[in-house]
Amino acid sequence: MDIQQEPTPQQPAVESAKKRPGPFKQIGTLLRERWPEYMLEIVVIILSITLSFAFDEWKEKNRKQEVEQAYLKSLTNDVVTDLNQLDEVIAETKQIIQKASLLGSLTEQQAAAPANYNRILDDVRFVFKRPRFIAENATFLDLTSTGNMQLITDASLKKALFDYYRHYASIEQVESAELDATNAIAGPYVVNRLPLVGGMNSKPVNLAAVTGEVEFKNVMLLRQSTREELLEEYQEILSKGKAIQAQLKKKLN
Repeated sequence: MDIQQEPTPQQPAVESAKKRPGPFKQIGTLLRERWPEYMLEIVVIILSITLSFAFDEWKEKNRKQEVEQAYLKSLTNDVVTDLNQLDEVIAETKQIIQKASLLGSLTEQQAAAPANYNRILDDVRFVFKRPRFIAENATFLDLTSTGNMQLITDASLKKALFDYYRHYASIEQVESAELDATNAIAGPYVVNRLPLVGGMNSKPVNLAAVTGEVEFKNVMLLRQSTREELLEEYQEILSKGKAIQAQLKKKLN
């Protein structure tokens, strides 16, 4: 007689587990059924990230453009100030050259004429004036010291700025050399030979004798030559400044 074995309680659960699909099969089924929805979500996420980066880049570009414009305006103000100052310095330097030339070529009769006495002394005083060009370079120094020069997008403008301020540095050296020559050579001679203060109340000197001396003519020649050298430098940097001004005008909004 056959004895049938009763099924254990675990058997239905095992058979049910065998019929249930595996996790990978479930994922595959889910992807097949909902892939358009997932793809849309992925596209939305990628688009959102891309737009966020693009917006940040746009904001940063606008910020840099605003800072560049601020620097360009400041540079323009500096250059305009320089050009106005150079016009004055050049005009005064031309007068010094002219008066030094006239003083160096005075005849004995011209120097001895009483009517010319005060004018000659005034001209000597004027010849020893030292008009200087002091560039407004605060903006340029800020650009170079902070690394913000990279914000100036025009390469030719940057090159022109560096050339302009290098030229200014060389002019400072020439002016310093002129000062040394004046203090060491020309100044002491004139101070010892001519009454440069006191005007009509000062003790008269024999101008014909003084202006006829070789030393006097050499001093006037020295003043004339050093100022002629500086005049060339001033005129050259004036031309460079005007070119930079034109470039800045084109770049400003």
